[in-house]
Amino acid sequence: MNPAEERIPTKQRSRRGQTLAEFALTLPILLMLMFGVIEFARIFQAWITLQNSARNAARYAITGKWDEDSVMDAMEYTPPGGLTDEELRDNVLNELVPCTTGIDAIFQRHWGFDCEPGSDDDQGLRIDLARLPSIVERARIGAAGLALKKGDLYVGLRDDTENEYNTQTVGENDPGWFHVWICSSRPPLLDHPAETNPGARYKPSEDRNDRMCELLEGPYTTENQYDAGGPGDAVEVIVFFNHPLITPLGLVDYVQLQARRVMINESFRSTRVVNLPPQLLLPTLPPTNTLPPSNTPNPSTTPTVTPTPTKTHTPRPSETITPTPLPDCNLLWIGVDDVRLVDNYLQIRVHNDNLYSPVFLTEASVNWEKHVLFQDMYASQAKIVGRSNFWSGQSRFSPTVINRTSAGWIDDPPSYILRRFDANSTTTFQMRFSNGPTALRDYYTTGQFGGTYLIFGRTWGGYPDGVTSPCQLFLPNIPTPTPPSQTPTNTPTPNCTNYEVEFVSFETNAVVHFQLRNTDVAVAQLTAFSINWNTYGRTLPPITLDFVSVGGTNAFDPAAIIMWDGNDNTPPAAGQVGGANWQITPIIQPNRTLDIWFDFDGTSGRLDSEMGYGVSDFNDTWFEIDFICNGETDNAPTPVNTPLPTNTLTPSITPTPSKTNTPGPTHTSTPITPSPIPSNTPIPSNTPLYTNTPRPTLPGGAE
Repeated sequence: MNPAEERIPTKQRSRRGQTLAEFALTLPILLMLMFGVIEFARIFQAWITLQNSARNAARYAITGKWDEDSVMDAMEYTPPGGLTDEELRDNVLNELVPCTTGIDAIFQRHWGFDCEPGSDDDQGLRIDLARLPSIVERARIGAAGLALKKGDLYVGLRDDTENEYNTQTVGENDPGWFHVWICSSRPPLLDHPAETNPGARYKPSEDRNDRMCELLEGPYTTENQYDAGGPGDAVEVIVFFNHPLITPLGLVDYVQLQARRVMINESFRSTRVVNLPPQLLLPTLPPTNTLPPSNTPNPSTTPTVTPTPTKTHTPRPSETITPTPLPDCNLLWIGVDDVRLVDNYLQIRVHNDNLYSPVFLTEASVNWEKHVLFQDMYASQAKIVGRSNFWSGQSRFSPTVINRTSAGWIDDPPSYILRRFDANSTTTFQMRFSNGPTALRDYYTTGQFGGTYLIFGRTWGGYPDGVTSPCQLFLPNIPTPTPPSQTPTNTPTPNCTNYEVEFVSFETNAVVHFQLRNTDVAVAQLTAFSINWNTYGRTLPPITLDFVSVGGTNAFDPAAIIMWDGNDNTPPAAGQVGGANWQITPIIQPNRTLDIWFDFDGTSGRLDSEMGYGVSDFNDTWFEIDFICNGETDNAPTPVNTPLPTNTLTPSITPTPSKTNTPGPTHTSTPITPSPIPSNTPIPSNTPLYTNTPRPTLPGGAE
């Protein structure tokens, strides 16, 4: 035995072993407590930092600003060198969401209508898309110090291939994942009937963990589309972060944290107040009209007669001493330079020099001349630039007069922001014209809108009180020079080879989509059509043609024009200018493509997949341009269940390929289609889409 051990009593040696055993038992508990304190402190610190991140992002969102670096990072885009700061911003914005005189697919898919370069509203909507990556970047800056992984998914922000921008390096189930959810209370941007108006463009999910900002209007309803809103809209920002754990507890890899902020956007594009409670929107007395307290006699100069202080006997300054002054009509004015033609809008800038009192538009009478090339142009929308429409409809008459009794008029109490022209500010009224020139200034001058006037109510909301008279503003006397003209005659003769017809697709709700392209230099009119939906007499479920619309993004788009509205269940169905069901004669600008939508009744699905119709069943469909050019698409091959041509054709005498020389019914399906059989007729593959001979069955079209 070791002499040292001999000197340690046995009782002490057993106690030391017991201490080691107890320490071994308590060490895991101690470590768990220690690790728990560490993780709790880190989680708490991360939560505080995330609150700052959400606040930082929301505060940036309400300013309406954006920066090109964030957008370039989101797109992973490298701009060309040598650009100035302004040129760089324009380049990045054009790369993200182009806005041209042609069809802008990215803008149209997101907002539901095409971008017009001269529209201030559309330019603002482009910037609203660029704000999303900028807001995300401010959230990341506010979360500095956290173990964030790079990148984010910019929901609803798509490239020209319709793919969402996504720079994430980890998934939502991985530690370090960071995501910013953005949704707004933006009102609808498209025109809706009262019974179908969604009330807001977006609907946030009740469970914010779903991260849904559901689109309620446009061609892509129910899509998840983040949005920061416009001036005066509420914007909600939620920041998600998978906070990683560093201690070896072995429970989970991360804890998901959230931070949320809701703020009201500033008036960063137009003079617009936020959505205040109703009682705060009532007119209030300006502070300068209140009697100053210095007019009250000094208590020290009044003998003390009663124990009540003298100041209690002095009337307090009251808000009812002087009423809010009514707007002075002499302080409302329109200058010669305040009338402009921007794209297809007439814009009128109204100056309200009253210091305290707004006025409210109650009636607009817009006088405009009919142009020989655009006889069916009509007024379709009235609004204040930067706000939603307060009127939408279809007025083909001049002057176009709209007021609160007009169909399509929208009131928005108690703020009446849609019609309010604020005090001490300049507000722009605009009226949109449809089915006319893309740029009004190419065919009109501002002087041709002489006689236009606006009427403003001076009471709150503009409602008459039987005492207060309204203000009426006429356009100033603007010289009327000879308007520009694109054509020397009233009836230009088109080149029929410059018009191309194409079958595009079958759509839901039994819609058939065609396109007509004008590559000519002259404005063209679509003056007649004939659509055949059972060219070969096959046994198919019956359908009925309900209406024909042109333009827009789909058949039911409010921006589309109803060209023909009837009820025809016997193919072929035809319509022409002056016919009983003809509504408006659409025009096609040079180098533009017109979408034509045929809406049938019979199914809510597609005619091909639901009812067995094929493209070839719509062969012999044609369109007429300017009463002269008649043309149709190339005939599609017949369906596989059509009797084989070898049963009825003699190959030795038929040089035409079998796919274009269909069985007998193709020769007699409609009297308005020239027969391709006679030998003196060129081979169809070499024949232009149009001939110069009018259809004999449409004598009324020759007027």
